Amino acid sequence: MLRVASLIAGLTLVSKLLGLMRDLVIAHYFGTSTYSDAFNLAYLFTGNIFIIFACVGGPIYSAVVASLPKIERKLQGNFLKKILVSTSLIFIVVAALIYLTKNFILKAFIDQSLKPEYFDLTLRNIDVLLALILITAPNAILAAVLNIYKKYFASSLSPAITNIALIISVMTFNTGFGGLSLALGSSVGGIFATMLFFPSFLRIINRKNLNNTSSIESNLEKPSSEKLKIEIKSYNHILIPALMSTGFAQLMVFVDSFFCRGLEEGSWTAVTLANRLIQMPLGILITSIVVPLFPKISLLVKQANFKEINSRIFRLGRNLLFICIPGVLIGLIFHEDLIRLVFERGAFDARSTEMVSSLFFYLCLGIIPYLFKELLVRTFYSFGDSRTPFMIMGLAIIIKASLNYFLVPIYGLNALAMTMVCMNIVSFLILLSLFLRKSIKQ
Repeated sequence: MLRVASLIAGLTLVSKLLGLMRDLVIAHYFGTSTYSDAFNLAYLFTGNIFIIFACVGGPIYSAVVASLPKIERKLQGNFLKKILVSTSLIFIVVAALIYLTKNFILKAFIDQSLKPEYFDLTLRNIDVLLALILITAPNAILAAVLNIYKKYFASSLSPAITNIALIISVMTFNTGFGGLSLALGSSVGGIFATMLFFPSFLRIINRKNLNNTSSIESNLEKPSSEKLKIEIKSYNHILIPALMSTGFAQLMVFVDSFFCRGLEEGSWTAVTLANRLIQMPLGILITSIVVPLFPKISLLVKQANFKEINSRIFRLGRNLLFICIPGVLIGLIFHEDLIRLVFERGAFDARSTEMVSSLFFYLCLGIIPYLFKELLVRTFYSFGDSRTPFMIMGLAIIIKASLNYFLVPIYGLNALAMTMVCMNIVSFLILLSLFLRKSIKQ
């Protein structure tokens, strides 16, 4: 497992470094301006859905990983076809709803009479970025299948394709398309990243006889439609609460964006950049853990080997703690120097550095509880329990919105990071107590 985790971590590091380069290019050309705010706000309604729901370890991926290894091989081909269609339909409906209601939605986040240019730019960005929602389900399902069958390269490297496309688009078309060059690069990159999965996926389908045409057994005995319905029902039982739970996470981002409405220009871009810088090392850790570990935990759940599950989770938690502490201390002590070194050039000036670095400081305080919270959420998914994370996420939104309401008028932009730290600590502690209770019962 260590070798696989190292490979995935290396590939994810490449993608994250390209992500950092993407942010550097955006900061250089657009800084914390109306153009970058318009893209980031539009991305909140479109690209964030793709990133959160299609990512490795996300709800669709986790539902497939928790379900597919337990299904008879002769049923897996039809199972994948059914869930690909049904899950894709969900996101087609989501894309249509966003397109039809975008004017109404944006009025809650932008005062159109005061900032008409910002409003119009955001609408145009949304139109271009809607393509990302349409490819969300195929991206997640194909990545899950590849990782289950130990084909890690495409799924770990595909985010790099999106980042490269955005960088090329901004550097090539920023003068002609302005801020729309950001949306154009993101959509094209996402489509190419999804296409990257298909060659490996088709090879797996043929090699593993998942298409029900390569073996005598599959020719003589058609898969039971009743059995298939049961497996799809089990998949939906995991997926639907997980989608709702992750949707709550997305709603939490909307809450923060709403409270940026009355703050200075570039506030939402500052929040986005600080979060992305924090997510770069965390994304590497989470991806390198989730990809090799949680398919194995799903199998251990099937075998009812709960003692081994507990041992792996606690051992992993201890190792993560030792890895994270030095990074947290460096971020807290050198937060302003890091932001200045990484971003301060071009349109990203001293004002931008001050905004992002103060947010970065508070977000560093929440790294460890956030990482442990994510670890426990994936563990609950592997147990086939997506309701618990769903309920806790609902509580977390209430806590964060309440804290934002009281603290943003006092502490301004920094309050958004402070309340995020509080929310992650509370969520982690509740999940930990419930996991300990579950493990003792087992």
